[in-house]
Amino acid sequence: MRNRKPKYFESRQEIFLDVAADGHVVRDGQSLMWFMKHGSMLFFISVLFWSTVVGCASKESSMLAEQDEHFQQIMERQKAGMALEPQTPVDLSKEMTSEDYERLGDAHFQQGKFQMAKVQYQKVLREVPERLSARYKLALVYLESGNSQDAYDQFHQILDYNLDYAPAYEGMGRALLKMEKDGEAEQEFQAALLYDSELWTSTNFLGIVADRRHAHKDAIRMYEVALEKKVNNPAILNNLGMAYYLDQQYEAAVRTFQQALQFGENNNKIANNLGLALTKLEHYDLAFDAFTRGMDSAKAYNNLGVTFLEKQQFARASRCFEKAIGTQPTFYEKAKENLSLSNRMLHQLPMVQQQTLIRQEPSCL
Repeated sequence: MRNRKPKYFESRQEIFLDVAADGHVVRDGQSLMWFMKHGSMLFFISVLFWSTVVGCASKESSMLAEQDEHFQQIMERQKAGMALEPQTPVDLSKEMTSEDYERLGDAHFQQGKFQMAKVQYQKVLREVPERLSARYKLALVYLESGNSQDAYDQFHQILDYNLDYAPAYEGMGRALLKMEKDGEAEQEFQAALLYDSELWTSTNFLGIVADRRHAHKDAIRMYEVALEKKVNNPAILNNLGMAYYLDQQYEAAVRTFQQALQFGENNNKIANNLGLALTKLEHYDLAFDAFTRGMDSAKAYNNLGVTFLEKQQFARASRCFEKAIGTQPTFYEKAKENLSLSNRMLHQLPMVQQQTLIRQEPSCL
């Protein structure tokens, strides 16, 4: 075993928001590019890491979930009948080499068949345990399959062969985040940056860690540093917008989400975040327009209703939920439950206050 270098370093009723506030996104081809630059073996997979903060009744209460967007894109291409990215075919009729097993694992990996990919990478590592490309991808398979401890162990083993392999430190950080060990994860991201200061994804993850501990101004600084490395990246801009939002800097959040949409594809989560920020500024017409960039009008009305419900404008919330139900041709369970909740909250008020709200609160829009 090697000696590692020292590390430096309310209870609320549930309401249902469609396309909940997507907090933090990390898209990463960078860790694989690092290996191609510094290592001797090629990778066949372009990996895009997503880290998502999902909001419900309180968008400030969040949890981190991670998803590899690369496979999401592949599944979308498959549903659309489009061809997958070209792969060098493996001749299964002859005796296979470790390179063949790895390429076959890559093909399964690209199709989101993680268990089958894992089997192939394990075959490679039984023959060539020092093959870092296969071990790294096996770690990613564990990470994507929800086996955070196994992922951590595989990333950690990479350091037995190459102690300055920055993406392994970042991978351990990602696994630790999934295990809700934020302090240890932060140390690993810092270690990754020691070995590769241009690894913008680790800087971005440090912003996520700061947001998780509600140090939003620290998070803002980290995202700004990440943007210096990856200018106008829509994923980082979205994260920066969420940090502004959580820090109650709503005008800055709106500007940043608009910039994220300008430099990226029309992302429904970013559009939803823009809508949420606009509601904080009481620009409800603009918020509705933002919501409809990523969802149908029924869901947009539902989200506006949730906003008014949180503001205790129960009559106006009910009108929005009624619009949502009336606009969607099929049964809309979320809006129906939200309408029931808003009506119940309204009827719990004294009669005089009920009548006042019904008279004074305007229509949904």
